[in-house]
Amino acid sequence: MAYRQLLAHDAAGVEPSAPKKSVPGIVVILTVACTVIAGLGDWKVLNDALKGLPKVVALGTIACAFLNFLIKADFANFKKAVSYFPMLLLLIALYTLVSMYIWITEFTKMALISRGAQKILFQTITIIYAVCMCYLFETRAVNILFFCMCVTNGAIMVLEMPKYGIAESISSVVTCIVTFGEAEGYVRALEIHDITFLFGQFLIYYMAFAPRETKGEKRFCRLASFLCLFFMLVGLKRSTLPAVFMSLLYVWIVRRSKKTNGLILATGIVFFIFFYIFLYLVRTGMLVEFLESFGIDMMGRHLLWSLPNPYYEFSPFWKGLGFEGVTELTGMWYDAGILNRPYPLHNDILKLFIELGAPGFTLWSLLNYVFFPIYWMKRHDTQTALLYMAILAYMSVTYLTDNTALYFWSCIGLRLIPMSYSYRLHKQEKQRLWKGVTAMDAANEIWNIEMKGKI
Repeated sequence: MAYRQLLAHDAAGVEPSAPKKSVPGIVVILTVACTVIAGLGDWKVLNDALKGLPKVVALGTIACAFLNFLIKADFANFKKAVSYFPMLLLLIALYTLVSMYIWITEFTKMALISRGAQKILFQTITIIYAVCMCYLFETRAVNILFFCMCVTNGAIMVLEMPKYGIAESISSVVTCIVTFGEAEGYVRALEIHDITFLFGQFLIYYMAFAPRETKGEKRFCRLASFLCLFFMLVGLKRSTLPAVFMSLLYVWIVRRSKKTNGLILATGIVFFIFFYIFLYLVRTGMLVEFLESFGIDMMGRHLLWSLPNPYYEFSPFWKGLGFEGVTELTGMWYDAGILNRPYPLHNDILKLFIELGAPGFTLWSLLNYVFFPIYWMKRHDTQTALLYMAILAYMSVTYLTDNTALYFWSCIGLRLIPMSYSYRLHKQEKQRLWKGVTAMDAANEIWNIEMKGKI
């Protein structure tokens, strides 16, 4: 009798776990819709008219996550998703506290404070979005976001076609791909900076980290990698391709190292030191002279990088101008006729140093390049830390000559992709904890109990 009861429960006193319910279709549709609408905000037509407002629609993932929780309350997954918040909110706390100190002590204008607060708000949205997506889809969150970005970029391509005609549009795309990015007209209108940079992150994931255990998974990774390359070329971000493949080479080297964790941590420290060397070379003009000696076209960056020199100090005591302080400067130079338009600085390392000051920039670098890799290693595993560092290394190359450090979708990818990847351990742990006892194990356990009674 006892034997039959034990087999009926499949384990001593433990009910077998019910199969995991999938996310309801309505939740998936709403989440995809919110993401695509938010992504369409990067279309130049909407961006010129509404600026960053469409990105707020990404907050609809909170409603989707809440709706899913009402339908299927997964407390274990909820606890897992919330556990990421303290780590990710450290950056928001840094931006807020440093900027508030500067704004108060320097009696900053309200317009500048408003822009800085808006920037901090959008950075907070990136964190909320990434956490909600991982709560909803776990390991599939990367694929869902990738699908949404493909739809968004494809929709922008279709929306731009009526201006140029189908034949000219196709010809422009073919020319761009054949000439490796040299194109005008239609393709020039598809220069969607933020989303295009995000495809570089996806390319690293699908080529080196995505599961390839089945033929279907291998085919999907190949297709995804092809689409990433296509959208990067069409988005005129061919210069990032060497950075992607350097990151992939880095992954290959680290995986063959006997001291993987140490090498990942050393990479972060090297970046931290390099940034201060880079700032010194930019400040003195030595970097520009060096690059121009090789005939490299700086495309006006040499002027942009020299203009802020009177407004900051290369000193450990430099306090900073506060978030969006550089945007204020570029607007001032535009009004004075120095620039023909308020160009971004095209150097996020310099921009963050000027805005956050030396102490704030130091904390920003240590958090991103030292603390976060340690967090991924200690709380999750080495491969998750390696994925994070590979994506961060790719993005760091763009930080040197572009404005990607605070880009909305680029920041989401940097957080969501490693987070979603780490869920594979969470799923394995749940399967291990709820794995039922086999009939043979149950019979052996009963036999052991009976034998102990006879003895």
